[in-house]
Amino acid sequence: MLLGALMAYCYTWGQTGRPKSQIAALATDTQVLALVRPFGWEFEQLVLGDSARSVYQPYARTAFRWQGKTWHRADLDGNGWLDLLVVGRRRDIPFVFCVLDSGNNRLRIVRNFYSALDERQPMARVVQKKGKSLLQYTSFARRRGASGELTGRRTLLLAYKGGGFIPYERQPTTHRIRSLTYTSRLYYHGQHDIQVAIDSTGLARYSYRSAATGDTTVPTKYRQQQLRPDQQAEVAELLNYVRFASCSSRYGTGNENHRPRVTLSVTYEGGLKTIHDSSGGGTLGLAQVYNWLEALATPLTGVKEN
Repeated sequence: MLLGALMAYCYTWGQTGRPKSQIAALATDTQVLALVRPFGWEFEQLVLGDSARSVYQPYARTAFRWQGKTWHRADLDGNGWLDLLVVGRRRDIPFVFCVLDSGNNRLRIVRNFYSALDERQPMARVVQKKGKSLLQYTSFARRRGASGELTGRRTLLLAYKGGGFIPYERQPTTHRIRSLTYTSRLYYHGQHDIQVAIDSTGLARYSYRSAATGDTTVPTKYRQQQLRPDQQAEVAELLNYVRFASCSSRYGTGNENHRPRVTLSVTYEGGLKTIHDSSGGGTLGLAQVYNWLEALATPLTGVKEN
C-alpha cells in the first residue's frame, strides 16, 4: 500500500512538478524544424529527412553511412534532460549541431566542434561509453586534394564539458588550481584586448578595450565579481579535463590571420603552466577553456553569449 502510494506520488510529481520536455515530445521532422527555426536564419534553411542524404555521400561506405533519420535524442550534457543531435543540410552544405536542454526547456544550440575555416563535411552520431552519451564526430580537411577530392578525414570522440564538446579524456588530471590569468589580443578592424584573472579566492577581475589601431582615447573597461563555488569547480574541472599541464607551451605559427593571440597562465599545486597560442584555439579543449573565460567578460564586451 505504501509502495503504491509512493509510486503514485512520484508519477504525479513527475507530471506536475517538472515541465514536459519539448525534446522528449518530438515525433516528426516537422516538429524538429519548428523547434529549431527560431534560433536564426541558418536554422530557417534547415532540411531534414531523405532530402538531406545527398550531402553525406562521402560517408556512404563508412560507419557514418546514412541511417535514415536526421535527428537523435540523448542526454549529452548529463543533466538528466534529453538533448538533440541534428544531422541535416542547409542548401548543399551538411549542417550538424546539438540542441541542449539546460533544464526546464531552456534550450540552446551548441556546435563548437565545427570550424568552417578549418574543415568541411561534418558528420556525427551518438555513442555510449561507460553509461555516458558521447558524440562521435568526423570531418574532412578544408583544403581539397589536387584533383578536388576530399582529404584529411579525422574522427573524434567528444564529451560535453564546460559549455561545449571537447575530446573525451579517459583519465583527466586532478591538479588543484590556485589562480589563472588569460589574455587575448585580436587585430581585426582595430585592436581588441580582453584580460581575465581569477585569484585563489575565486575573485575574478576582467578588463576589455576595443579601439581603432593606434587610438589611445578609448578607455579600458573594468569589472570584477566573486565566482560561485560551482563556477570555480567548473573551470578547474575543465582545465583538468583538457590536461592543461601536459598541453604544448606554444600553438600556432605567429602569423594566423584574423585569429586572437592568446596567453593562458595557470598556477597550480605542481607549478606554473603558461600557454602561448597565436591561433586562438590550439586544441578543441583549450578553445573551450578560452570560451568559458571570455564568457565571464560578456557584460564588458557586449558580445551575446550562446
